[in-house]
Amino acid sequence: MKTKQFLSVALAAIALASSCKKDDYRNQPGSNGSEVKFSSSIVGQPATKASGTQWDANDEIGVFMKQGTGLSNVLSANKKYVTSGNGNFAATGDDVINYPKSGAVDFIAYYPYAAAVADNALSIDVSNQADLAKIDVMYSDNAKNLTQESGVAKLEFAHKLAKIDLNVTAGTGVTSLTGLTTVFNAVNTTSTLDLATGTVAEGAKAANVSAKVTAATSAHTVEAILIPGAYANKEVVFTIGTNTFTWTLPAETTYESGKKYSYNISLRETVTGPQVVVTGEATITDWIAVSGGSVNVIKDKTNPTIKPEPEPGNGKVETIYLETFGDIKKGDGTKYRFNTYTGFSAQGVKYADLDPKDGDIRRTNMIEAHAWLPANKTTGFVVRGIKAAGYKDLQLSFDAASNAGKQPVNVIEIKVNGITHRASGELGDQNKFSNHKISGIAAADDIVLEISASSTLNKRGYRIDNIKLEGTK
Repeated sequence: MKTKQFLSVALAAIALASSCKKDDYRNQPGSNGSEVKFSSSIVGQPATKASGTQWDANDEIGVFMKQGTGLSNVLSANKKYVTSGNGNFAATGDDVINYPKSGAVDFIAYYPYAAAVADNALSIDVSNQADLAKIDVMYSDNAKNLTQESGVAKLEFAHKLAKIDLNVTAGTGVTSLTGLTTVFNAVNTTSTLDLATGTVAEGAKAANVSAKVTAATSAHTVEAILIPGAYANKEVVFTIGTNTFTWTLPAETTYESGKKYSYNISLRETVTGPQVVVTGEATITDWIAVSGGSVNVIKDKTNPTIKPEPEPGNGKVETIYLETFGDIKKGDGTKYRFNTYTGFSAQGVKYADLDPKDGDIRRTNMIEAHAWLPANKTTGFVVRGIKAAGYKDLQLSFDAASNAGKQPVNVIEIKVNGITHRASGELGDQNKFSNHKISGIAAADDIVLEISASSTLNKRGYRIDNIKLEGTK
């Protein structure tokens, strides 16, 4: 099955009507009243096929006919059914399945077909991403309690692995993406699909996996299908010529079965000047799509704290504002003021200091660029011009750490258009960032964000990074 864009699969409903008779295919030459015929669909996919998203001729699925729970009582095992490309499946010779003369049956099907499925387990290997269709494992177990009188068995398939889509653009200092390669380092490459339950086993055999890269004029598309599981701190390495750009996945990253994660990636080389941040948006296809957000990837540097965005609900959750404080080179001891710093990641907004002397943007030998609110000072900063027209259900999140461990997070005061908010809970160990969220923010077309701490409460010094405002469009 060849998929030309985001591996979405649309399967047409079978067209069987002939004159006014129901199930007229039973009377066609070479068929009989007990032979099983299949049509198919994909979970979440509309009935109308989109351009470039279809089954190819001779695509094969494996089918089991059974009774009872799981595959405890199999009547026909691992029969090969083939489509001409329209999503309708049929078999020939010994692979033809016939309904029993009495009693209802269930069907289990999977893609792609394998001649050998020892112990009812389909082997999975994603080490070679050159032809994504060959590793796009799907499973169907919805066709239940059917008899000869049920007509066509309609198989509803669901993707069982995880899809990662990266939209890669050239940022500051990168003049071309020509020759781009992308490698997911030390990820699991093998697993099995339990055909009785549809469960994908925990991955094994870690290896570096080269993703599929499709070049375009303004951006390159990078695609990978991976074993579901935890991907905390896994490295994704982008290479252009002799330059490498390393992105470390966040500590909480987990890729789930049947979900697609979309990221917008900007590769850049300089540490000064404007930075490109492109809002990540979920692209809904037949996979359950989860927007991974937007990431700036600095040459030979990781960006470890970008969080996956929530799944879309009735509307689309989008990032309105994201500030990562850019990149300050290790060893640069300069402490930058908010009203003069030029390395902000967010564009189109204005920053100002709340105190003329204290509070700054800095980095340490161990901690990358962040905002610093010193102890025993009343200080902070303000951001003006955040455009939020048309958004509702606003939520603000930020990473925070302190010079001492287990400090209360409510020392940090957040004002949104003059209304004070404070997160609850406590921070982690000394200088260890943790993420905090504030909901219930009033919708407004323009947002003024103020972040501060008072001298009476701030006794240890606080660090703030990765400030993000989200809303439902």
